[in-house]
Amino acid sequence: MIQSATLKQLSIIVPNTNKALSQVLNDLGTKETATLTQSKDLKSIINTLFKESSQNKTQDKALLELVKNNPTLKNLGNVSKDIKELLKLIKTSSQEQNQTLKTQESPQTKQSSSPKNDSSQPIPQKQTHLEKTLESVLSNVKDIQQSDIKTKIQNSGVFLESTLKNTNPPLDNLKTTLTQLSKSLDTTQLPQLKELNTQIKNILSNDFFKNTNTQDIKLLTDLTQEIKKPMESIQKTLDSSFDKALSPKDTVFTKEFKAVFDKVQLLNKPQELQNATQTKEQLSQDLKATLLKSHEEISNSNNPQKQEILKAIDKLTLQIDYHQLVSHLSNSSSLYIPYAWDQLEDGNITLKSTKNKKFFCDIELQLKDYGELKLRLGMFEQNQLSINIDTKNEEFRALLKKNIGSLKEQLFSVGIHPQNINFIEEKTTPTDIYNEYGKNLDMGFEVKA
Repeated sequence: MIQSATLKQLSIIVPNTNKALSQVLNDLGTKETATLTQSKDLKSIINTLFKESSQNKTQDKALLELVKNNPTLKNLGNVSKDIKELLKLIKTSSQEQNQTLKTQESPQTKQSSSPKNDSSQPIPQKQTHLEKTLESVLSNVKDIQQSDIKTKIQNSGVFLESTLKNTNPPLDNLKTTLTQLSKSLDTTQLPQLKELNTQIKNILSNDFFKNTNTQDIKLLTDLTQEIKKPMESIQKTLDSSFDKALSPKDTVFTKEFKAVFDKVQLLNKPQELQNATQTKEQLSQDLKATLLKSHEEISNSNNPQKQEILKAIDKLTLQIDYHQLVSHLSNSSSLYIPYAWDQLEDGNITLKSTKNKKFFCDIELQLKDYGELKLRLGMFEQNQLSINIDTKNEEFRALLKKNIGSLKEQLFSVGIHPQNINFIEEKTTPTDIYNEYGKNLDMGFEVKA
């Protein structure tokens, strides 16, 4: 589950680090500036917004309108398309560098080359971290896997600063996970595991976990060695066919226990308990962090297409900054989902929830062959779904109606009951499913397709 960030003073709202905000402020006229604040200094404008944000939401709303209506930001383009173009540019650049290396080879090198190392063969180019990250982020919409969606969104770059700010120390994570393991063992019927659970509780109560921010490598090593002893004994029980046959329904033989056990094993390494290791891993997987690091590296390189690549990186960073800024100002989560879909020219998804556990979703798509498609969904009582469909393309409307049966089958297969699926007729005013509950909406969630 993705949660909206509530922390206001993050670097995503500072103009010298957020390209989207900088663009808006550069384009402000006298009238728009006066709407926000009477201060003329940009730094004072931001400070004023922060101070009044908690008491006066009109400041955020005013700037949000300027952001969404800014001509530069309104025409940022499709993220997945820009990722494809950057990948193509990087690969072309690598090929050019490959060719340059071949032509610069000396005649002596060519003569001494063995047939296996013939200089006419392409020189293998090591794939850069930027290429790997872009390829991992981008995949075809037909290949969507539910298990991958959360990871893709987390690493989209939109949550970079808030993730780093709110990340628990690795030692704290180990303590939490080990505590979960101990609670699971409280219900075991196997005597040897009850004894091991006592050892784990003793470890949790000793001085090891008093300072979860410690970076003392000796202390961390001693701790992991202490935990390793009962964990090895538990592993023997898990591998024991005798114990499993004796108590097949014991808690230790459940998938849930195995998942927690494996997590403890993964965390229980001195290097994994160091903050620097955790931060490095987070940055290596995040798209925005990778873009910023690559920008610095390429700026200092002699890459023949350096300027073009830097320009493409700047554009992608601006798109991420835009979503971060909208998230902050709207107190929601605005993001793109970088899945490639040949039919999709543009689109966005907005999710909203009410305090009485009702959820609503607006999907607006611009398709190459069928034009505009609007879907409005409402989820009630956990699994009751209402769908309104609006399209002006009669051919597409007929195609959708033809496949409604298939849609219902798929919804039922995952436990969702479609109560009604309505097509909005051209002469009919669309029913606004938000009207009844609009006053109770407390969260917005926007996804840029």
